[in-house]
Amino acid sequence: MLRVLYRLPDLTFAQKLNDLAEAEGVSHNRIHIAHKDHLATQKKHLNDLSFLEEYDTVRSGERGFLIGILLTVLTGLAVHELMEGHPVASVVTFFACMVVLGYSTWLGGLIGASSDNFRLQPFHDHLEKGGSVVMLDVESTSVSKLTRVIAVQIPEAEPAGRSQRLDNPFMGSWLLRKHS
Repeated sequence: MLRVLYRLPDLTFAQKLNDLAEAEGVSHNRIHIAHKDHLATQKKHLNDLSFLEEYDTVRSGERGFLIGILLTVLTGLAVHELMEGHPVASVVTFFACMVVLGYSTWLGGLIGASSDNFRLQPFHDHLEKGGSVVMLDVESTSVSKLTRVIAVQIPEAEPAGRSQRLDNPFMGSWLLRKHS
């Protein structure tokens, strides 16, 4: 499954692209539209982005988790060394490790909740000016046919990239762009 992105001048063209993609067999649930005005998107019965798609919460939480694993190992070694020989050393070490891991994951998610999704960061200014970005989740076998049809039917649709549908916590910049 590939995610194909298109940059469009406004929501009217996004609706045309949505209708065309559905006519070509793309399920309504696999079409996501990023636009500044969420209410207008919903009034046109288009799939607006969910909180998890619009913000970088999941990917930043994953990064926090990975950093937390490293901090957990260091915490576990330090607490175990400090409490060596104590009867509850293993329980305290386990609890301290879980607190560090949970806190780092939570903090990563909070940082991501205030930042644009890394896939939408390049389009931040375009979206602020009233443009829209359409994300189509398409089977890899039908991508070329769909892109040809879209290029012919909607010349205003500017191809903006392709990516895997699953997020990789190491993709994108480590410097997050704050959501406005």
